[in-house]
Amino acid sequence: MLNTRKSLLLALGLGIVLLAGACAPPMDASKARSRALINQGVIVPAEEVRVAEYLSYYEQHFPAPTETTLGLDLRLGNEQIPAAGGEVWLQIGVQAREAEGEQVTPLNLALVIDRSGSMDAPDKWPYLQQSLRVFFHSLDPDDIVAVIGYDDQAEVVLPAQRVGDRRWIERTIERLYPRGTTNLHAGLMLGFQEIDKNFDIRRNNRVILLTDGIANRGVTDPDQIAHDALAYNERGIYLSTIGLGLDFNDALLSQLARQGKGAYHFIDSAEEMDKVFRREVAGLVEKVAREVAVTVYPGDGVEMIALTGYDGRPPAGPVQITMQELGTGDGQVLLAQLQVSPGRGGEHLVATVTLDYFDVFAQRSEQVTQEVKARTGAGVDYDPLWDLEILRNVTIQRTAEGLKEIDRLYQARRYEDAWKLAYDLEQALREVARLTDDEAIIKDAELMQRYQSVLAEQIRYEGGWVPQPSPEGTVRPYRGRTATPSVPVLEVH
Repeated sequence: MLNTRKSLLLALGLGIVLLAGACAPPMDASKARSRALINQGVIVPAEEVRVAEYLSYYEQHFPAPTETTLGLDLRLGNEQIPAAGGEVWLQIGVQAREAEGEQVTPLNLALVIDRSGSMDAPDKWPYLQQSLRVFFHSLDPDDIVAVIGYDDQAEVVLPAQRVGDRRWIERTIERLYPRGTTNLHAGLMLGFQEIDKNFDIRRNNRVILLTDGIANRGVTDPDQIAHDALAYNERGIYLSTIGLGLDFNDALLSQLARQGKGAYHFIDSAEEMDKVFRREVAGLVEKVAREVAVTVYPGDGVEMIALTGYDGRPPAGPVQITMQELGTGDGQVLLAQLQVSPGRGGEHLVATVTLDYFDVFAQRSEQVTQEVKARTGAGVDYDPLWDLEILRNVTIQRTAEGLKEIDRLYQARRYEDAWKLAYDLEQALREVARLTDDEAIIKDAELMQRYQSVLAEQIRYEGGWVPQPSPEGTVRPYRGRTATPSVPVLEVH
């Protein structure tokens, strides 16, 4: 498709699941883990903040396509561009059609559960048991399920069998109790082997791994664990991962889920545990599209200067973003920051966006193409983030980028600069919360305020004083919302 033009292939690597009809990709652990670290008074490591994954935690609401399996939803931060040119934000939403009827691919599923001693906590084990009950009861009678528990060793608690009348659920849960150390590799391999016994291309063959610790028994090398898992992934057995607590190997669980074409969640509360298990159930839906790719062709005089999750400035020219398979109701959002050169008045082509995918049901390749345009005018009071939806998402993205920068400043012992950045992020979140009344953003602002306390304590320890917030600036007026009409290899995280 791009053989005559230089292109940039960006491997997004995000799988998707459906939650309450909203766009909710499953690679969302980065946000929940950052929240848990801040609540524990810990500085969030920059390497654990994956910006695209952080943004994926938040619900999006794109219109479902009616005539195609996948649809595009394009919005500009402002449809009015000043004649002098300037910054333009383009939001790209990809949305799969909703399910028609109850058609769902039957499962061949193995749940691999960490039952090491560290799981024996009032905020973990009781809630996990209840979540498992909900999860198991949601499965169809014809689904095949196996349960593996691992501590010092791995054990098949429930050999692979059809769900049937579900009488096995309580008996299986009772056989799981915390003890010993963490032989993650043995548990994971046993889970893959149980799936392999009943492997069927007509089923969704998948392992779900849950852990709260770092592998400390058996094979403990993360590269070896990932290598051994990949051999099964390449045969069509997929893998989702769930992390609890603060001591597990975040990078390993993320890698396992990415190569396994599955979800990666982090649990820091009973509420989050319930949500994650319900979300994982919803994610085991009929896949409708694979080989999904979005290509952005900037218009004349337009250059892409930033893209969600990509560090640095993308090379000039068309940009292609690859995504994982999408199921019914799945969606994904990307934000592209563009620079528009000065131009004449009238309508201006900002970008042409092409969505390519293989339709699983129709068994053919499909393509959807849309143009996004803006009007050029005087632009005296131009605001590139006039659209509330895009303002919200850009603020979330900047919060994730800010968390990475705070860690860098902290490691450089620039504690006051780190505190000031946390304060600025809080103020930006509070402004968006005021305009949107978004509960998630309100909670984010409160979280960033707590982060300032963590940073202020370090300043007090080093310099003997505690920073105070400066007076707030001028409050911006409420804004309207206007919808927009319809290769080197790099990775975004």
